[in-house]
Amino acid sequence: MAKTRTPIGKPLERKLLYEAARTCCVCRVPRKPVEIHHIDQDPSNNIESNLVVICRNCHDEAHTKHTMSKNLSVDHLKHAKEKWLGEVAERASFAMLPGSNLAQAMWTYVNHEKLPRLLKQKGVNFEDWLYKYLRSIEAIDPDGVPIFQEPMPKSGRLVTIYDRFEWDTSQRLHHMYMGAVDQLILETNPVELGAIWTKPEIRDLVKPGTFCYAIRGFRFRVGETINREESRLVYARAKGIEIRLHANTRHMYGSSALYTNFCGSNFSAVFMVAKDVATEGNLLVVNATPLAMGAGFVPSEYHSPYQLKYGWAAA
Repeated sequence: MAKTRTPIGKPLERKLLYEAARTCCVCRVPRKPVEIHHIDQDPSNNIESNLVVICRNCHDEAHTKHTMSKNLSVDHLKHAKEKWLGEVAERASFAMLPGSNLAQAMWTYVNHEKLPRLLKQKGVNFEDWLYKYLRSIEAIDPDGVPIFQEPMPKSGRLVTIYDRFEWDTSQRLHHMYMGAVDQLILETNPVELGAIWTKPEIRDLVKPGTFCYAIRGFRFRVGETINREESRLVYARAKGIEIRLHANTRHMYGSSALYTNFCGSNFSAVFMVAKDVATEGNLLVVNATPLAMGAGFVPSEYHSPYQLKYGWAAA
């Protein structure tokens, strides 16, 4: 007796398609239309582990019983799914790193306040020799938070954390934090917002505490300045969706970051953690805390597994 088909819920369907980059887990041919297959062939069993994204040809093969067909067995499908999802996550995370970008991109904003706590939560450590050296000269506390060593500079310009250290110490501090950002990205596999630029997908996949990544044009709006540190509103808006952040200049590295890269309208990479997803009129807003922002990223060098299906950024 045939089992009754139970519709797969849209939130789960969107999650499955995103994690597989809308690509068949078996043949992996890009741009082929895909479907969701029940691995045990029970159409009422909609648990996530029983569902796999495959193309129509592979779907037909999975259902055939012809003895001459190689037939996609349960074990074959489970293995193909596990391997492909792992590769998608790994490739997407590596694509987010400045080192994968031939334009010599780098993180020129690093959140020294939020990162240490999140690194600890995720079991990510600072590079050992840098951490030990900076601890030995009392430039950081046990958690890696900077301890100022120099007085506030007398000039009237904006002041960053790096201005409160000798030049060589500031370089080591920034290098240590940049490495930690890269390791946190690899550990957390952030949701690529450019790959889910629709309201339903964002509501389903982005929750408070979700690590996210976006590479696209952002606007930087000047805000209040206190003690020569300026708060800037950072946002990107398209198709009724907005990413909204607040970034303080104290965490910026170098005069280019302060006065060029993170001013006006600029193309940037942003690694962030979501605070909430809210509706404001017709606008869906992802409120987030920036963990790192990068300059020098260019679309032509960005090789995420999502870009064939979704494009590298929302219009």
